[in-house]
Amino acid sequence: MTKKERREQDNRLFEIYCGMLFNSMRFSEGEPVPLFYHFSCPEFAVLRKKYGLEKIAGKGSEFPMALRLCRWLAPNLLHEGDFSLTEAQNMPHNALALLEYAFGRRDRGLNCACKAKILTECCLSLGIPARRVGLYPNSPYDIDNHVVTEIYDRRLGRWCMLDPTTGGYFTEGAGPISCLAMRAALAERRGSAVLPRQREGDLAALREKNAGWNLYYAKNCYFFTVETVSGFGTGTARDAYYVPLGFDCHARELRNNDFLAEKAREWGWDEAAAEKIARWRSDLEAREPLVGSSALWNAPSPR
Repeated sequence: MTKKERREQDNRLFEIYCGMLFNSMRFSEGEPVPLFYHFSCPEFAVLRKKYGLEKIAGKGSEFPMALRLCRWLAPNLLHEGDFSLTEAQNMPHNALALLEYAFGRRDRGLNCACKAKILTECCLSLGIPARRVGLYPNSPYDIDNHVVTEIYDRRLGRWCMLDPTTGGYFTEGAGPISCLAMRAALAERRGSAVLPRQREGDLAALREKNAGWNLYYAKNCYFFTVETVSGFGTGTARDAYYVPLGFDCHARELRNNDFLAEKAREWGWDEAAAEKIARWRSDLEAREPLVGSSALWNAPSPR
């Protein structure tokens, strides 16, 4: 396939995914799920001091500070998409452990969920409201998804998506926007990712330059999960789903898990990976997803 043919194929896929978003713009209004942000975890003082986070983040409002952290992390964390199915997954999932394992290493990588965990905790340690948001495709036969960080900027008065995998964010031309606003923009084929060393300026040029990432976001923005408790480490709190009206996310997740198990056998993954997939299946079967409402994107409660 030539570069021109590949570009035309990607453009067509982008249009298809954006069309799927456009046709599913109404969302289920589930429960008013409470969200919690913990800023005073004692480990955060260690994290700030060990990595000099205050100096890296600098001064200003929440988004510029968080963006500096994001762009410090992105080039220093190798990507390993199947990290969750490796033995390293048994390590504690917190910023201190994950940074100790992978920061600056060329032989150890992390997946997007772990990168977002690190950025979220770095932001929380500096008093910036932050949480992880999972971006998911419609198809149960797609085992790829993406996880990013959202921070709340009080000056802008909105949640802003930051992607520690790329060091970028998404815009419609007037600053960063949330995952939910990104989805709405993509449904209309508007906006673009903004990567390091790029300026918002010419959106048409950005859309062309960052077509691959725009396509990736469009594929993965069919439904979301939002952390209900953001703090140091991983607790037992459930993520809240935000899904299009009439979409059965439970059936989709069960079928997706079965498909992952099928691919694991096909690709010859080890027994440890198969056991983890089976545990995920058991957890999915045990309870229905917690479906939230649009209030998931309300301003965080004052501390």
